[in-house]
Amino acid sequence: MQKAVTFYSQGLKIFGNLHLPHEAAPCILTSHGFEGSKEGTKWLVLASSLYDRGFAFLRFNYRGCGLGDERSQGGFEQAQLTGRLADFRAALDFVETTRIDAGRLGVIGSSFGGMVALAVGDPRIKAVAILATPCGGPLMRLRGRRSGGKGLELQSGMRLGDGFYSDIKRYDLCRNVRELGCPILIVHGSRDDVVPVENARELYNNANEPKRLEIIEGADHSFSEPRHLEQVVALCLDWFERYL
Repeated sequence: MQKAVTFYSQGLKIFGNLHLPHEAAPCILTSHGFEGSKEGTKWLVLASSLYDRGFAFLRFNYRGCGLGDERSQGGFEQAQLTGRLADFRAALDFVETTRIDAGRLGVIGSSFGGMVALAVGDPRIKAVAILATPCGGPLMRLRGRRSGGKGLELQSGMRLGDGFYSDIKRYDLCRNVRELGCPILIVHGSRDDVVPVENARELYNNANEPKRLEIIEGADHSFSEPRHLEQVVALCLDWFERYL
């Protein structure tokens, strides 16, 4: 069963889809990337594969993200890690009201969404997988230009407010991963030109066991080649079957 769902985060309406193979299924929550959405190919493939193996799957659009009628409320120009953490906690609260097994929750975070997965520090999460995730420093190589003192205009035409980087500086992802109280899988592409692969190694070196690092040879930031995405799916399936 798949159904459209909504929930609220700080008064903003968030749109999602819940895939539920059966009652009391372990549940994986998504945490999409910076300009991503729940409709990204990666999330649709993961949802289908995990569903077939008996996992529930919640994919949702962070505030200001998504397309058409399923765009979550809020402005993208105010995209900040703090706001997305609030959205993710709201998603955790929501799935606890559904017919999943709330004692077996996992998260897959991609890029900026992986930062959310690390920074949230919520004990309800029992296993984590992060894909192409920054650890600190310059973080992501955001392509864009400064726009008249109004933040950064991205190549996509989307704008970021001036508070984006100052908000990120409030968080220490290496400390977060050291304090993570659950198993972590770290996956990165060797040809990621947005988040250099050294970020994955730094996160792995700071993580506690159980942990696993997989560098997918030739993969880009989005794992856009089908063969690379297949490897991501297989790694995530193995991880969550082992630890949830």
